[in-house]
Amino acid sequence: MTGPHLAGASERLLVAAAAPPREFAAVKTDFLVQRWDAEQTSWVARKVAESGKFRPGAELVPAIFKLFRVKPYSVTLDENCNLIVQNGWIALLGGVAGTTMSPKFSATNGRVAVGTSSTAAAYTQTTLVGDTGAGSTTSYFKLVSGAPTIATGSSPPTLTFTAVFGTAQANWAWNEFGTDAGTADSVSNATTGGTFFNRGVSAQGTKASGQTWTATETISFGYPSGSGTVS
Repeated sequence: MTGPHLAGASERLLVAAAAPPREFAAVKTDFLVQRWDAEQTSWVARKVAESGKFRPGAELVPAIFKLFRVKPYSVTLDENCNLIVQNGWIALLGGVAGTTMSPKFSATNGRVAVGTSSTAAAYTQTTLVGDTGAGSTTSYFKLVSGAPTIATGSSPPTLTFTAVFGTAQANWAWNEFGTDAGTADSVSNATTGGTFFNRGVSAQGTKASGQTWTATETISFGYPSGSGTVS
């Protein structure tokens, strides 16, 4: 490196060091996937039917597998792998001032979506990149298995969405995920969809027919300084 380049680099470092600290709030999303294979799923489904304690066609949520002491064969956690898209931020800020998001996320208005695209996340995206419309085999939007959970006692506070993908749903490579305010299971945000909130890229492997996979997004909003900072 020549002398002038070294001088320029030194000057930039000094200016940066002298600049006052900036306040910021980071967003961090952890994506957790739990997997039960076809044999485990079939066995638990049979036990559920035999017990007579569940409604017919009850969704096999993690709590049911736990009740019958069946652990997932694989669990993976991808940390800090997502961003809030433009429409998501508009919805968030609308809750502070202006027009609030309508409808808000709930047990009946909220879906976790997974797709096959590994294209990088961008704030302008309005659905999964793998979402090519009706009849798609590259994206699936699954209604959440319960109301989103807000944990205000954690540091920092978190927002959690969970959805269960059954034996015939999303049986292909999982490379992306996101959340929207849709009201029913669908292959596209365009069908019973709503505000598209976030998108992340996360290679989770390929789901096979007969398996049950659970996807959980935990979104946290960091503090400007101190031990609670999220980067």
